[in-house]
Amino acid sequence: MAFESEYYVKMFTDMMSEGFIVIDSQGKIKIYNDKAKEIFGIANTQRISHHKGKIEEGDIVIIADNSIGQDDGNLDGKSLEVLGVKNPKVKEGDALIAIGTYGAEGDFKPIIKFLRKGHKEEKLTVDETIMGMDIKVEIDFANRFITIWVEGVEYRMLYLNAIGHMVVLDGQSLEMKFYQAHGYTARGESVNDLLRGNTYMAKGEGTEILDVLGKDIFEIHKSDSMIQQFLNVAMGKDIIYIDQFEEINGIPTMCTLLPVEQGGRRIGAALKVEDISQIKKAISERDYAINKLEQAENLLLDEKVLNKAFPNFSGNSQQIDEIKRMALKASKTNSNVLILGESGTGKSILARGIHENSKYKDKPFIYVNCGAIPDNLLESELFGYEKGAFTGAHSQGKKGFFEIADGGTLFLDEIGDIPLSLQGKLLEAIQEKSFYRVGGIERIRVNIRIVSATNKNLEEEMLKGHFREELYYRINVFPIWIPPLRERKQDIIPLVDFLLPKICDELGTKNKRISSEAKNLLLRYDWPGNIRELENILERAVNLSEGNNILSRHIAIGNRGSEERQEHIIELKKYLEVQEKKAIEKALDYYGGNKRKAMEVLKISKTTFYEKLKKYGIK
Repeated sequence: MAFESEYYVKMFTDMMSEGFIVIDSQGKIKIYNDKAKEIFGIANTQRISHHKGKIEEGDIVIIADNSIGQDDGNLDGKSLEVLGVKNPKVKEGDALIAIGTYGAEGDFKPIIKFLRKGHKEEKLTVDETIMGMDIKVEIDFANRFITIWVEGVEYRMLYLNAIGHMVVLDGQSLEMKFYQAHGYTARGESVNDLLRGNTYMAKGEGTEILDVLGKDIFEIHKSDSMIQQFLNVAMGKDIIYIDQFEEINGIPTMCTLLPVEQGGRRIGAALKVEDISQIKKAISERDYAINKLEQAENLLLDEKVLNKAFPNFSGNSQQIDEIKRMALKASKTNSNVLILGESGTGKSILARGIHENSKYKDKPFIYVNCGAIPDNLLESELFGYEKGAFTGAHSQGKKGFFEIADGGTLFLDEIGDIPLSLQGKLLEAIQEKSFYRVGGIERIRVNIRIVSATNKNLEEEMLKGHFREELYYRINVFPIWIPPLRERKQDIIPLVDFLLPKICDELGTKNKRISSEAKNLLLRYDWPGNIRELENILERAVNLSEGNNILSRHIAIGNRGSEERQEHIIELKKYLEVQEKKAIEKALDYYGGNKRKAMEVLKISKTTFYEKLKKYGIK
């Protein structure tokens, strides 16, 4: 084969569905088709652009490496000293996240976090605000990818065995000036290469493509056994193989290696390459799934225990499983429990479940809705009263809820609504487990477990002077927070499956099925009234449906017609907060997560902006 007709050779080889590389007897690249460039990351297909350059003093460097020293230019602990990171404990094969300032003392302390080789963790994560920027780094060992987010902009790289990922921010403007992409080995842009001062190429549409023709094969591919064999064949060695598995530049491939001869003389070698990384990834995912299945079998008993302990607290999400675990632990102690969450999230169901799994389970469980009892009656309802204590009092006096609950559990729902004037007596009763009836002189002692719940932010109430600090710390020994339904929508269908038969039974009708379209409506709704609202809507749907099927027209939520208007009314302040959160999220979404631009369009200060991000839990 002659190499003179390069134009025609390139045209035909670029039509191939496999990578095709030809070198001469000196190891110089003569043909490198488009598919080969795609496989080894040489083609410029990146969606985000940056200019050619190098890392300079003062730049902020973010590094994530799942296996130090393996595919990162031989990165080691000493290499990181240029970022001000000094940690001799880092060893080859460890997983690492490091953030620092290049070649100078920066405005923030360098960050380093690592896991030892052979660890069993699923993720390694760093989430920090640095110089006003939100920076998050995550190595996902289970799904084999590394992601770096800077102000919401995502830079992700997949890997099979090992990879070194990097993002560099300009030290002055804080704009992105470099991000790592596949093909960095061929471009000489591994993490350690760039830390040593190497220049990197531009990326993005219209930028320069690495010209590999005429280069030595070892400039583009590191010196592994496969590339050495490729050169040996080009130089005259008689090796031929077809469809043999080989790993090149860390990428699993199926290779065919053939000699190229002209007039009986060896003039080079040809390598046909098929990318099988997706197949290899599928095998890895299968192996991981088998491993997780074994772990799941070990946890199955634990899951059965939780479901048996809290049969009425339904949901399949990780949040619900964690809540059940915490509640089960709480049930085995005598400590006071505070359940937090919006109205309708199931606080009273969880409280009863804690009681039924405790040593008090055979004793009374007394439910008190503190917000439903008038302030002037609440003291006598809680603590009871002696005969003649006040006008209208029962002639024999009356026991209060504290006495009735003796030996069991007293559940104080909506404890945040108790008037400040009564909180001192409540604190003493909880702390001393004793109290006086209204109009009484005899101290009554009880042995009870206190579980409280509220939909209010008690810390804010303390700051406003509406809730006593001592009472807060007395009831908040073991806090459990139940997230709203809109933050765990994967629980909606399990809740429907749990609630619907109960509702049908209570209404005296046959069990009804719910259509897929109706389920989709439920999944798209935000549920300001949480599980209580879901239960009410299902009950209405059961009543509206004529046959055994609940259809989408029976689901009365959102703006689905005058007969199906949302009946849940919320406080004006709550409504304004919801709209404020939506406005911030919309601005961030419009500007691709750029907080600076979002602040400007919303016309709010940086301090106010970050306070609201924290308040509404916006990431």
